[in-house]
This record gives sequence, structure tokens and C-alpha cells, in this order.
Amino acid sequence: MDPRLSEIAETLAGDAASGASEMYASILNSLLAIPDQDLSAIPTSDWEDFSVAIHRAKPSIAPVFNIANAILLMMEQGTKNGGTLRRTLMEMVEGDRKSGARIAEHAAKLIKGRWFMTTSYSATVAQVLKAMARSRRLKVTVAESSPGGEGRQFAKLLADQGIEVEIIYDSTVFARMEHLDGAIVGADSVTASGLVNKVGTRALAEAARAHDLDAYAVCSWSKICPVVLSDLAVSTTNVGNRLTEHVQIFESTPLELFSHIITDQGNLSSADLRMELKVRKVARAWYSRGVLQRTD
Repeated sequence: MDPRLSEIAETLAGDAASGASEMYASILNSLLAIPDQDLSAIPTSDWEDFSVAIHRAKPSIAPVFNIANAILLMMEQGTKNGGTLRRTLMEMVEGDRKSGARIAEHAAKLIKGRWFMTTSYSATVAQVLKAMARSRRLKVTVAESSPGGEGRQFAKLLADQGIEVEIIYDSTVFARMEHLDGAIVGADSVTASGLVNKVGTRALAEAARAHDLDAYAVCSWSKICPVVLSDLAVSTTNVGNRLTEHVQIFESTPLELFSHIITDQGNLSSADLRMELKVRKVARAWYSRGVLQRTD
């Protein structure tokens, strides 16, 4: 593999701190740093190796898969021109740069109410809530999001932005939801099988439905993925005699539990999203290289 592509893949594999959007931007910017003539000179086989390598480095991150899939599709179409590659990568960068503001604009118009629950830590949810707070007095209840406690960090961020916030234990989500207007959550990936996000997300969506309230998911189009990504970061540790501890970081929530899935390209129902995913192209190389298995 071209050493520059290899370095990008190795850096990604060693990145344990960045979020999905940060990884997405880092890969794209690193590729754009390669001159056009050099992009054109990289063999198709190297691009295929690179695409497989970045997906395997972060198999649960939808934006990473989408970069890899876009490159593989370009190679299948015979696109080797450096300028064409650059334009495609630039479009992805520009789309992601504008996504937060577009999502916030769509959400602020669509979502009614003044008191919402969320969980974990999401920059996109923060933008949405900030936009909503401009036109109404807003209150946000944040579940603490064990085991990492990201919800407590997120609550402080929102409070620092001037929003009224309360923190609750994850175990009180159902009881507290009774008094609210709905739930708003982010996503690490959205596929036909469900929305993958921090564990506790499904409890919010189920609690909203139990109280006949809307649950909204907000995420950029880069996190909409045509294949199932199922690494939920599960571990079991021995902590004593006949005693183990089970820890799960992510979970998948059925799309039907969300009243609306709001992206930078607009608002979708679960049925709309499934139709969109059915027509999304997946490169043949994923199957010929044995990375993915056909299900049809």
C-alpha cells in the first residue's frame, strides 16, 4: 500500500479518543493533503487495500465505512483522475462542515415543546438544543449515561450555554419521562437494522413511546450507512469468585421507536430511511474480498 495511505490507516487504528465525526474529518483532510498527480498515480489495488484497512480499523463507525465505500465505488467506475477524487472528497468535507447547522435548522422548526430528555454526549444534539433555545425557554433532562458518565459532562456543557439542565440516574428515565415533552438523541450510525448509539438510548426511546411522546434522532448524513455495523463494545471481566461484570458501551435501537430521524438532508421516517438505504450502492469489492457477506 502507498505509504501515505498506510500512515492514515495506522493513525486511525491507534485513535482511541476521537469521535466519529472527528475521525471522518481527519481521514478526508489527510487524503486531501496528497497532491492531485500523486492521487492519480496510486494503484487501484492500494485504494482497495486502504478502504478495507480503515473499515477494519473502526468497524462500528459509519462515517469511516462511507469514505471507504465511496473510494471503492470510484475505483469500480474507473475513476483514477486525482482532480475527480479530490472533488468527491471535498464535497464530503463541505457537506459535513455544514451538517450541524442544517440539522439544527430542521430540528428547531419541527420539534415542539419546552422540556426534553437526552443522554450521553453529542455535539449535534447540543447544536439542536442551542437552536431551539433561541426561540423558547428550554429545559433539558440528561441521563448520566453510565458506565462512562458522558451525560454529566454534556449537562455541564448545556448549562454553560445558558440552558436549564437537570441530571438524572439512568434508572429513573421512565419515571421522569412522564413529565417531559419528548426525547432527543444523537447517533454513531444508522442502518436498516437500527440506530447505534451509547447504551441507554433505547431506554429513552422506549420511555417516550410508553408515555405517548415523540423520540427524535438527529445525525449527519455521513452516519447513514447501507450495511449493518454491529460492534457494540461488549466485555465481561472476572471481578471475584463466581463473580463477573458485564459492560456494554453501545446498543442498537429499532428505527420504529423514533418519530423522526432528522439529518442535514431533511426529516425522515423509519420507512423513508429504509427506502433510501435500499438504493444506496455498496461496492462489489466488499464482497469479493470477503469483508462483507451478501444477505440476499
